Amino acid sequence: MNIHQLREAQVSFENSMEKVMEARAPLHEIREQFIRYFTPARINQMQIQDYALGYSKPETGFNFCYGIERQLDGLGRIRGSRAPKFGIYFSSRDQRLLITKKWGAIEEIAFPKIKQAIIDIIAAGNRNDLEAIANNPLSPMFKGKILATYFPDTFLNVFSEEHLNYFLIQFNLDTESLITSDAVYKKRALVDFKNTDAVMQHWSLDLFSYFLYNYYPGRPPKNNQVENDPLARYRLPYFPPNPIPTVVSLNILSPTTPQSNNERRTGGANPDYEAEARELKLLGERGEKIVLDMERKRLKDAGKTRLAAQVEKAKYDYEGYDIYSFEEDGTPKYIEVKTTRANVGKVNFFLSANELRKAMDLANYHVYIVFEILKAQPKVWMIGNPFNPENTNVLKIPVSYKVTINAK
Repeated sequence: MNIHQLREAQVSFENSMEKVMEARAPLHEIREQFIRYFTPARINQMQIQDYALGYSKPETGFNFCYGIERQLDGLGRIRGSRAPKFGIYFSSRDQRLLITKKWGAIEEIAFPKIKQAIIDIIAAGNRNDLEAIANNPLSPMFKGKILATYFPDTFLNVFSEEHLNYFLIQFNLDTESLITSDAVYKKRALVDFKNTDAVMQHWSLDLFSYFLYNYYPGRPPKNNQVENDPLARYRLPYFPPNPIPTVVSLNILSPTTPQSNNERRTGGANPDYEAEARELKLLGERGEKIVLDMERKRLKDAGKTRLAAQVEKAKYDYEGYDIYSFEEDGTPKYIEVKTTRANVGKVNFFLSANELRKAMDLANYHVYIVFEILKAQPKVWMIGNPFNPENTNVLKIPVSYKVTINAK
C-alpha cells in the first residue's frame, strides 16, 4: 500500500462524498423498506412465490431473492453468479422449480431449510457471531448480501472472493490463514483497517466500499493487458495471494564478470521518474511484508513465539532499516529490504545516505533482496551486510546530491 496514493485518493473522494451520498440515498431507502417488510417472522411464513427468483415481481412488497439481487444491486453486486446460489429458484426455461442438491430433492424439504438458514444468518449477524456466520449453509455471496442489507454498519458490502482478496493484498492485510478463511473474516479485517485509519474511520461501510471500487485501490485488473498501454505504469500491480517465498543462496560476482542483465531498459524514451518511484514504493512495501512474515514464521518454527510477536516494521524512515527482528538467542536483527520484479540475478537498488550510515554502524545489519515479487513464489536472497566490511564487488554509484546554496 502506498500511503501517499491512499491519502490523495481520500482527498479526491471526500471532495465528491456529498454527491455520492445523495446519489445513493434512494438505494438506502429501498434497503430500509426491504428489511421492514422481510422481518424474521415474515420470512418464516413466506411462500415460495415470495422467495424464489423467476416468479413475477409482486405488485406490492418484495420478492426476497429479486429484492436482494436486483433491487439492491447498487449496494453490492451478486448478479454475476448463477441462480443456484439461492438454493431454490424457478427456471423459466424448464418451467419448474430447480433445487440445489444440498438442500434436498423436493420443495417441501428444501424450502423450510433455506428459510431457517436465512433466519439463522440474521440472528447470527445481530449477535455479531462470525463463527456461526461462517458455518451457515447459505452460499457465501447470498449470506454476505443478506448481512450487509440487514446490518450495513457492521458487515461490508463486498461479496466477490476475488475482490476481497485483492483489497486485502493491496493494503498488505493478507496472511496465509486469512486468505484461506471464510469471507466474513476477510470483510472484518477490511472493516478493522478502515476503523483504524484516521480519515476513513468516520465513513460508513457503504462509502468505504464505494471508495474501494472507485478510488483506491479500484477493481482488480483484468488479465487482458493492452500492448503499449499508456496507463500501465499508473495501474496498481497485481500481487498473488498467499505468496510462498523461497530462500536462494547466491554469490556476489566481480562487476566485470559476465552475467544476465535484468535491468529494465527504457530505450530512447524519457524515463518517468515519478511513476517509477510510485511503483518502487508499492513493490518495496510488498517485499517488506513478505520478509516480515518470513521472520515471524522463522522464529515461531524455532519455538520463539515471544520474539516472533515482537518482529515489526520500522516506524520511521530515519531508522535506516525496514524490519526489526531477532536471532533465535534474542540478538536484535536489522533488515533492509529491496524488492524487484526481476528474476534472480543482477540487481540494482537505491540506498540512501542514512541507510548506508546505519549499515556501517548497526551490529547484525542485513540486506534481503526479494526477486520476482509479482509471482506466487518470490525468491529471497539474504545477503548479510555487503557494506561492512566493505565488499569491493559491490558497486556504489552516487546518483543524486543534496545542494545547498546560501544567498543574501
